[in-house]
This record gives sequence, structure tokens and C-alpha cells, in this order.
Amino acid sequence: MNINLDDAFIAQIVAGLKPVIIATVQGAIKDAKSDSRPYLNRTDMAKYLGVSQSTVGAWAEHGMPFAVVDGRKLYGKQTVNQWLKEHEITTGTPSQHQKTPKKPATIGVVTGNK
Repeated sequence: MNINLDDAFIAQIVAGLKPVIIATVQGAIKDAKSDSRPYLNRTDMAKYLGVSQSTVGAWAEHGMPFAVVDGRKLYGKQTVNQWLKEHEITTGTPSQHQKTPKKPATIGVVTGNK
């Protein structure tokens, strides 16, 4: 089976694909530049890890390493990756890293008028 496209249709396809290709390449360049930074702020570390900023903050409170420079927390990608690796749980790992269960909520019921 052969499909023959005329030159005008090919030009239309190229014109439609060109902005998509340019945007993709520019995005890849931007990502490559951001990946070259060894230390990230909380927003960028959250994006890097695929979690929320509040999760990064909570993990820092639980021992995830960070540096403080001029009052700003910076997270080293290598040290954070190592910290996460140290906290990986396998099926044979003791449950020391598991969350402590939350206490059930207590609900009071008021009946009558006193």
C-alpha cells in the first residue's frame, strides 16, 4: 500500500509539527539545566521527587537532610536520594519505618436539654 501526499499537504504537516518539536526541545533543555543543579529549594525538590511541598517539609522534620544558607533551606539531590534509599522498606525489613497509627477520633453524643 502506498500513500502519496502532495507537497502542499507535506508543508502543512511540517508547519504543524514544527512548533511542537521546538517546544519539546526547549522543555528538554530547560529540564536538563535544572537537573544540573546539585541543590534545590523546597519547591524544586518537591517537583524532583514528585511530592507536595508540605511532604518535603514533613520529611525534613523527620530527618531528611538539608543545608541552611542565609536562612533558606536547600536540599542536596544526592544526599536526599541517599536518605530515601536508607529508608526503603523491603518485605523483610522490620516495621521501624512504618507510620504510627493514628488514634481514632472520639465522637461525643449529646442527648436531651440539661
